[in-house]
Amino acid sequence: MIKDIDNTKLPLLEHLVELRRRLVRSAAVVLLAFLPCFYFAPAIYNFLALPLYDAYGLAPVEEPEDGEETWFERTLDDAWMLFSPSPDEDAAAEEPAGVTEGATIDRSADSEYPPRFIFTSPQEAFLTYVKVGFFVSLCVSLPFLAWQLWAFVAPGLYRREKKLVLPFMLVFPLLFTLGAAMVYYAFFPVALRFFLGFQQTGDFGQLPIVMEVRVSEYFSLLLKLLFAFGISFQLPLVMTLAARTGMVTAEGLKEKRKYAIVAVFVLAAVITPPDPFSQLGLALPLILLYEVSIWCARFTERRKAKVEEAGEEEEVEEVDDPQAYEETDFNPAR
Repeated sequence: MIKDIDNTKLPLLEHLVELRRRLVRSAAVVLLAFLPCFYFAPAIYNFLALPLYDAYGLAPVEEPEDGEETWFERTLDDAWMLFSPSPDEDAAAEEPAGVTEGATIDRSADSEYPPRFIFTSPQEAFLTYVKVGFFVSLCVSLPFLAWQLWAFVAPGLYRREKKLVLPFMLVFPLLFTLGAAMVYYAFFPVALRFFLGFQQTGDFGQLPIVMEVRVSEYFSLLLKLLFAFGISFQLPLVMTLAARTGMVTAEGLKEKRKYAIVAVFVLAAVITPPDPFSQLGLALPLILLYEVSIWCARFTERRKAKVEEAGEEEEVEEVDDPQAYEETDFNPAR
């Protein structure tokens, strides 16, 4: 199938028709994926809310003793309870919910301020479920969308450019998933516990301060962090590609390290919530990824030097040389 794509040569007008055809196919697949995703949107939202569920102290976080259930088993039980439409009220009464560690106000299930989500407009919860369904449908459809993009772009690339781009298209979703998983499982629960620590009880001369989370704001914040970390984790990929094209060098990245650290903290301050903990949570992994990028650039330079020494024609091919001229959609036969 890749050979069929490589051999496809189309004029400009047919390129536009081909682009329209692939856009229609992509939109149709996203729409078909949206329908079941929207049906399960409440359950998906409950899964996305597990970090807040844990931050309220409702999920078990202590190490199990001998003979007790493991944390993973109890977390699965909690997740199953969230996906269940009607949990057993008797069981809930026998096991009272906990209180958030570090908070100054009781947020247990039977307290004056029980943990909950709220929405402040009639359509807010519905529109949030629509966003959840659309977001998940995009994630589910991503392999097909990536294939459509590659099938449209590949005929216009040289053979060596295809060998350069295709591996990066395969690595991109893996790095994005790694960054999103770091947010969901490591960073976000700790950040929520930090924010819950600013609650206070009502007393003489002070009013109670209680965190009431809106369904739309919680999803927007989580989505923003998922994309911020997912895109940030592409730094080694971008630097490796830049090193292969000669735009940057490992030595240049080392010399600009101090400027990069300042830029990382500025970027983290812009795209994260306005608190030092969130900024450090993004800045420190980015600094580590910058060091990984230097190593990747050095590895790429060494490999490129070996290829040039071996005299492989694909690495030193001159496009202006009639003998080495390669035909593509944008470079027709002479």
